[in-house]
Amino acid sequence: MQVAEISKNAKNNYLGWVNCSSLLHCILTIALSALSFYLSTEYWCFAWIALLLLCIYALRRSLVLTFLVGFFSCLFGSANPHAVLPIIIYWPLIILNAGAVASVLVIFHYIGNKWENWSASLVFASGLTAQEFIFSLCSPHGTVSSIAYTQVSNLPIIQIASITGIWGITFLMALTTANIALFYRYFQNRSVKINLLPISLLIVAILFGFYRLNMPFEGEKIKIGIASISINLEQYLAVATKRDKQQVDDMIKRYIHKVDLLAQSGAEVVLLPEKIISVESRDNSFQRLSDTARKNKVNLIVGVTRKDNTKTYNSAYVFSPVGEVLLEYDKKHLQTTFESRYTSGSELGVMGNWGVGICKDMDFTQPALDYSKKRVNIVFVPALDFHDDSWSHARVAIMRGIEGNYAVARAGQWGLLTLSDSRGRIIEQVSCDVVQEEAILVGEVSLGQGESIYSKLGNSFGWMCLGIFIILSILLSFMKPMTNLNEDL
Repeated sequence: MQVAEISKNAKNNYLGWVNCSSLLHCILTIALSALSFYLSTEYWCFAWIALLLLCIYALRRSLVLTFLVGFFSCLFGSANPHAVLPIIIYWPLIILNAGAVASVLVIFHYIGNKWENWSASLVFASGLTAQEFIFSLCSPHGTVSSIAYTQVSNLPIIQIASITGIWGITFLMALTTANIALFYRYFQNRSVKINLLPISLLIVAILFGFYRLNMPFEGEKIKIGIASISINLEQYLAVATKRDKQQVDDMIKRYIHKVDLLAQSGAEVVLLPEKIISVESRDNSFQRLSDTARKNKVNLIVGVTRKDNTKTYNSAYVFSPVGEVLLEYDKKHLQTTFESRYTSGSELGVMGNWGVGICKDMDFTQPALDYSKKRVNIVFVPALDFHDDSWSHARVAIMRGIEGNYAVARAGQWGLLTLSDSRGRIIEQVSCDVVQEEAILVGEVSLGQGESIYSKLGNSFGWMCLGIFIILSILLSFMKPMTNLNEDL
């Protein structure tokens, strides 16, 4: 009896120690992977680390713990204030995204432990990519939740977006990290054959990236000036609603002065931010902008709030060097929280080989892909931003340029002024925020060619990943592993 009691106590103590150890391991993994996701907004390598930590954990722990770790890692990791959009707007998508990633991780846990080979990494990669792709089709925020944007500074890797869109980047990241986790977990099954496909795809993508980065530009160069005057919210509303005529007048004068300076610096095109003033029926404010373009003999692109009878539009005007209106473009993708009073546009902003999009328009693959199809070689983007998201929102537009094979000039009034080429290289970048009040940028950029492979194929890679994920998940869940098949794979 005494021996049995001692044995029972020892067993209970062991189980208690195991449960405590599992809990600590769970908390530690959440902390490390969430921190890695958090840091990936500024440093691309941490996104790979976060995915690797989740995959390693998934292959070693239970299904329930795998889901919890995946969910809370993504949830807490998305709390970085520098992520795209304020969290107060973004939180429903953050929660849904965390649940979707955790669900894909659970399927990887099941199939990975069942088959113990690279087929599980293909399931994880296609599943994570398909989840992002479907979200981009349904979400009012477009593609902004994609982990691919963390790689904008990783130039060789992101060139694949010119063929597959951002979905190819997510796929590569997930495939590589999942395969490393499988190799680590099932080290006894190590074989060149096991890792051949994932390694080959990664190497090919990197080689293609370096090839594209070193390809000479065939298009012309253009000198662009960008200016922004950052004001606080109260001042912004006073100008936007014309509540204070003196502030409106001062704002126009300050921007005219910036255009004068940029023109004197040799800028052929001057870009100003989104909604800097309100105009009605080509009033005096409109005429002053037209006169400024004519006086300086520059193409002037400016974002305004345009009132037309009972409707209000978030618009951009393009004035020619003689003051004529070359294009009037209305923003297509409005920010539902703050722009409910605006009417969305329906036409593309194309003028010859130039395109115009406004801020949130660039968060979506459309109309950006349509510009590429029309062989646009540069897209001008008046924007606003939300201070903290300056880099993460600017990088979304930079990625659109890689996908569409065109240069991008972007003016964020409460963010960054950026000028990037069709390879995603930042030619010039200047920060503009309330503490700095004013910012100008002048740079010369090589124009792209437009009509990328991605614009021709569209989102076929995203749909393909969805199909692969569904088919493999069903087949590998119901099929029984065979020893000889595992060895061959």
